[in-house]
Amino acid sequence: MSKLFRSAPGGLRGLTALSGVLVGSLLLGACGGGSTSAGGSDGGSGDIVIGSYGPLSGPAASISVLYDGMQAYFDEVNAKGGIKGHKVRLKVQDDQLNPAQTPSAARQLVERDKALMMCGPSGSPTTMAVKDYLEARNVAIVPGAGSSELTGRTSYLQVPTYTPLAAQLAQYAVEDMGMRRVAIAYSEDSVGKPTVAGARWQLEQMGVKPVAEVTYNATAPDQSALAAKLKAAKADFVIINNTAPVISQVFKAADKIGFRPQWGTVWPALNKNLLELSGGSLDKGNIVFSSPFILGDAPEAEEYRAVLDKHKPGLDVTDTIVMLGWTSATVCHQVLERAIEAAGGKTPTREQVVAAMPGLTYDDAYVNGLRWTEDNRTGQREANVIGVKNGKFVALTDFRELPDAPESRR
Repeated sequence: MSKLFRSAPGGLRGLTALSGVLVGSLLLGACGGGSTSAGGSDGGSGDIVIGSYGPLSGPAASISVLYDGMQAYFDEVNAKGGIKGHKVRLKVQDDQLNPAQTPSAARQLVERDKALMMCGPSGSPTTMAVKDYLEARNVAIVPGAGSSELTGRTSYLQVPTYTPLAAQLAQYAVEDMGMRRVAIAYSEDSVGKPTVAGARWQLEQMGVKPVAEVTYNATAPDQSALAAKLKAAKADFVIINNTAPVISQVFKAADKIGFRPQWGTVWPALNKNLLELSGGSLDKGNIVFSSPFILGDAPEAEEYRAVLDKHKPGLDVTDTIVMLGWTSATVCHQVLERAIEAAGGKTPTREQVVAAMPGLTYDDAYVNGLRWTEDNRTGQREANVIGVKNGKFVALTDFRELPDAPESRR
């Protein structure tokens, strides 16, 4: 059992699991007695409301399993008595991963639901759309994304930024796989820009020049032009970063023209959905992932599997997005515990939650090397490389210190 659950008081009680993907407001976790306004300036002694937003419907709805992972975690915490006696209620608003819809979702969580903090909201562009609004209202944010642009006065990353993860992919391609013809495909946004920056920087350190740097539109339904450019460059390793629905279109387009390089991508696409959506183009295991997470079926993840089986049976434990939900909840738990202590055991104010973030350090089987300071709001500093063998995800390396790519020093 983790440090977190060993310290929680009380016995185990079964809770009702969330069924299906809901559109609109989603209530996760068990409700205790005597709820109070989580965002009030005076605090209180009742439940704590935390919020999140993400694609509960639409093309990216598969990401909604993130909240199932969070639900299972907080169900277990609540069954053991909550965080220092406070039950946690997690409310999630559907924004379909569309930045145009996120402001409305965030306002409902902050102004109507009185959410004390945002835990694990999906997407870099969506969180950028509301970051200023949330910071102006002293709402702490632990994003479920890795763009360095997301860090700020009230926003601290749990996961590493995409820059050092992309650098790790470049390093693995050249030093571990012996690849020399490395290309980078990236979108001109908060996901793609740090990816190309990290990969380019690491290749330069090793004296390797990319054979191509190709931009693409992540919303385009046809990626054949990108595939053709990568094939023309004769790349043997391609670094690309986006969600499974996006990059699977690239893989299928490349396969259609007979181009099957080794692909390298980052943890957001590390799930079985990618293998299914790619239409057989990854059947030879020609893909590796840079990931800060252990695999859900690893021996070290026994507690994670047991809690998911108890509160959310049938959930795919190997899906990294589920693990992201679990680890996001872990980190938010630690922040809230510090804030409750500062509030003398009462429900903390938003200001007290924000003040609890700098100085937080945490390590367990699932969160590796989290160190937050006033000057460093980025996430974990270690990651491993994951591959695919016979349709199963396997760890190809141990956890390694990530390259010190410049953008990660924010």
